Amino acid sequence: MFVPLIGLPDTQSVCLADPSNNPHPIHGEPEDIHRLRGGEHTTMDILTSIKQSNILTVRSLVRIALALALMGIIFSYPGFVSSPYSDTGLEGYYANQIVERAADIESIEHSAVTDKTSVYQYNELSPAAKEVFDKTRSAADDSFTIVLCHEWTLTCDKYYESDVPDEFQYGAVGHNVDETELYTVVEDEGEAYVLQTGALGHGDGWDLSSLPLTLSSFLMMVLVSGVLIHNTIRPPEQSSNGFAGWDIGAAFLLGAFVLAVPYLHMWDILPVHWSRRLITGGVTLGVLVYYYRLK
Repeated sequence: MFVPLIGLPDTQSVCLADPSNNPHPIHGEPEDIHRLRGGEHTTMDILTSIKQSNILTVRSLVRIALALALMGIIFSYPGFVSSPYSDTGLEGYYANQIVERAADIESIEHSAVTDKTSVYQYNELSPAAKEVFDKTRSAADDSFTIVLCHEWTLTCDKYYESDVPDEFQYGAVGHNVDETELYTVVEDEGEAYVLQTGALGHGDGWDLSSLPLTLSSFLMMVLVSGVLIHNTIRPPEQSSNGFAGWDIGAAFLLGAFVLAVPYLHMWDILPVHWSRRLITGGVTLGVLVYYYRLK
């Protein structure tokens, strides 16, 4: 219901007409509301601070976990920047070579073939021996070398040691076998083959040319682990530089790459020596850029 203001005392009229006399101005803000809003800002600041603190805590835990994981890869992962294939250090250790073809056993002229030489009919060979023999005699130069995968590999595109045929003797003369042990005769469809396996000499020994890059890759992994520990103890200023948290992502990618190195080599994607170069160069450049951006 509308009640006219006619008849009200002049003082009340003035009070309603003059905003300065109104304890709650129309366009002004009450003092208690102002205080309430100030309290809201304080609460929001506290919540923001707690949120940032939680983020820093989580990132610190992630950094510690990644640092430990990288160190674990260095000292416990047998495939650390290494080939998936085993190297005996003796050239020709698992070599196969057909050194003579004859119409029959009596026609063989090779001096290493004696009455003590093992003779097999092709059909008597195990599946593994048949495969090795077939690959040897079908090769253009009548030779084939067995390449062994390390036992720790999850998959293998060559042979595991357990796949090496028992019918043939492998090794190096003067190392673990005598020369006469490396010759086997295989008869197939009326034809005789003299198969020489292994190496007739000591071989070339270990190849240490990859040692410098392997060592540098090791040092780069230690460096990245050190960066993670440093950033855990003295966290970068996240609010001023979003680039500061990239160490976590970079460390994760590095660890995943190192785990994949043997398989990248196996699948002809990236040779091991190039993986070592990539780790050394990439980490060196990455650390320099990282700390330069943090300045």
